[in-house]
Amino acid sequence: MHITRRHFAGLTLAAAATTLGAAPSFAGPDIRKGTLSGRQGYTVSGTVKIKKQDGKTVVHLAEDYVFDPSKNPPDIKIGFGNHETYAKGSKIHDKLTVKKGAASFEVPASIDVDNYDELYIYCEQFSVILGVAPLK
Repeated sequence: MHITRRHFAGLTLAAAATTLGAAPSFAGPDIRKGTLSGRQGYTVSGTVKIKKQDGKTVVHLAEDYVFDPSKNPPDIKIGFGNHETYAKGSKIHDKLTVKKGAASFEVPASIDVDNYDELYIYCEQFSVILGVAPLK
């Protein structure tokens, strides 16, 4: 068996990560996470986690999630995008009615979350971003 420098370097890094107690980036249920902040005068906060569960991708709003209870936009959705620009076709459900606390939403298989660096809470009817969570 012939091992190239590239293979050796990869094996060395994986061994070092295992020895130091760090899991490789592709391991574990968390894919990405971020913290919501409001836009357009809306108060939106809380932690967002995107996980793989049973072969599906799921967006979790954590227990600390809060959407401004004093405001009631007509058509709230969750979707993805980049650089504060919502990507059409990235909507993950029909209507967000949860304004506080934990909730989970399955991401359609047609949406590859790796293509996006932000999760949005937005009003589809008026094309207004209400909250953004940069994803890491």
